[in-house]
Amino acid sequence: MKKITSIIISIFCIIPFISNAQDKLTSSNVYDVSSYVSDNFKLKDKTLDTLCLYTTVFIKFRISEKGNIDDLTLTERIPDVIKKALEKAIKSSDGHWSNLKTDIEYFANKSFILPVVLFYGKGCGEGNGELELNISDERRAREYRRLDNTVRSANYAVQDLLNSNGKSVNMLECVILSPLSIGAQGY
Repeated sequence: MKKITSIIISIFCIIPFISNAQDKLTSSNVYDVSSYVSDNFKLKDKTLDTLCLYTTVFIKFRISEKGNIDDLTLTERIPDVIKKALEKAIKSSDGHWSNLKTDIEYFANKSFILPVVLFYGKGCGEGNGELELNISDERRAREYRRLDNTVRSANYAVQDLLNSNGKSVNMLECVILSPLSIGAQGY
C-alpha cells in the first residue's frame, strides 16, 4: 500500500513539470505569445465604455537569456491605459520562454514585433463606429474624420517602429508575428 501511495505522489509531483515544459515558448512557436497578450489584456468596464479607438499598436520586444521580455517598446500614440494594459499583458509571458541552447541562440539579437489591432467603438457616441449608408451628410463627415484619424494613427505607429532610443533608422531587422485583434464595438 505504501508503494502505491508513493507512486501516486510521485506522479502528481512530476505532472507540473511535464505541463510546464509544454507551455514554453520556443523558436518554433514564438507566435503563441499573442495568446499571453490576449488572455492577459484587461481593461475595466468603465474604461471600455469611454473608448473610441480604431488603430494598430506595434509591440516590439526582445527575449533575454533568462526567458524574459526585454527592450519592450510600444508605438507611442495610444492612450496610457491601453499602453499599460498591453505592457502588463506581454510581460505575462516572462519565464515562459524556452531556455534551451538552440532557442536562446534563435532569440539572441532578434527583435520581434506583434501587431495588435484595437477596435473599441462603445465610446464613439454615434452608431457602432462603422460607416453607415443611410445617415446625414454631417454625420457621414464626422465618421470619415474619425476614420481618417485612425489611418493617421496607424501611419504614425509604423513611423514609431523605426525610432530606436529617439533616433530614426532606415530599416529594422525583425520577426513580425501574426496580428492579434482585440476589441468590441458599441451599439
